[in-house]
Amino acid sequence: MKQKAWIIIALVMAMCGCKEDKWLDWKAENIAFMEQNKLEEGVIVSESGLQYKIIRQGMNQAGAHPDDLKTVEVTYTGKLINGYEFSSGENTKMAVSSLTEGFAEGLKKMYVSGRYILYVPYELAYKEKGSGAEGLANYIPPYSTLIFDVTLNKCY
Repeated sequence: MKQKAWIIIALVMAMCGCKEDKWLDWKAENIAFMEQNKLEEGVIVSESGLQYKIIRQGMNQAGAHPDDLKTVEVTYTGKLINGYEFSSGENTKMAVSSLTEGFAEGLKKMYVSGRYILYVPYELAYKEKGSGAEGLANYIPPYSTLIFDVTLNKCY
């Protein structure tokens, strides 16, 4: 009887682990990408682990830096490391406080008319859960690095 119980417990544990194991290779790819990317010319790494590259600095105006209380208007493209574009928008208004931690941190570094490439590690994005439903448009798998090409058009 005890042997059967251990077999059942082992099977249940194995089945529970399968879902997480499905993403371990993807997680490793994303971690490796970020390790290699930080060595690229022009890439800056913040204390949190956000990586970014300044394409155009923008205008240094009073109050031009977004903060959590601001709304911004941006033009952006969001991709995964495999090139899959999960989101984009032109002159899109967003509340900074509603964004992922990494995207918000990157915006707070920018000035109006600035253009940055943000490399957001999964820990500052959707973490181990991902976003959306697998198989549907705009799905972001667990452990995904998010890459945003973003231009800050306005800050309110």
